[in-house]
Amino acid sequence: MKLTYFNGKGMAETSRILLAAAGVEYEDFRYPLKINSWATYDFTRDEFDKDKADGKLWKSMGKVPFLEVDGKTICQSKAIERYIASRYNLMGSNLEDSAIIDSYCECLRDFKTAYHNEKKKPDKETAMNKWFNELLVNKLEVFDSIVSNKGSDMSGYSVGNQLSLADISIYTFLVEYFDNKDGVLKAYENCPKLKTIVKTVDDNEKIKKWIETRPVGSY
Repeated sequence: MKLTYFNGKGMAETSRILLAAAGVEYEDFRYPLKINSWATYDFTRDEFDKDKADGKLWKSMGKVPFLEVDGKTICQSKAIERYIASRYNLMGSNLEDSAIIDSYCECLRDFKTAYHNEKKKPDKETAMNKWFNELLVNKLEVFDSIVSNKGSDMSGYSVGNQLSLADISIYTFLVEYFDNKDGVLKAYENCPKLKTIVKTVDDNEKIKKWIETRPVGSY
């Protein structure tokens, strides 16, 4: 098994954490990436650009991440995450659990879309202040209520009684996705269920080892 992405967390880190949680050995291939400017999305990625131009990435439509398994190529980050989770018992114990896990992950994707829409506004400083102090707070408090079934389930898991893709996706969203770490912490300070899930993932020995030893990337 080989996972290909850039030398950073980005759209591959949830998959890497899933693989760590499952104890899977795999090749973690990373194209070198130099960030010249986030503001203008100016990157230097010569090796990737060459492979793309040479047609070596045709199976993934010239994009990363992609996962190679038994001669087959799986592209698109969410498809990769669901495949890994399904293969290694991180997608719930039945179809209903799997669907709920999927729905929670899609909620997080909606949150990310809303965040990027706010970032595009002309007065970015005002927009980001509103995002972290109001919009994200509201979204997370509603999400916390849904995941905890209005506080009746305060276990460390979002679905059932075992670690899942939803837990790891919640963790990466709250802990790793945003640069404004203090803003995110404040945004979910009144979300006890989400806090418990973050702690469960943090305390997982296999995940903890990965986070402590993973390569330092460009972002």
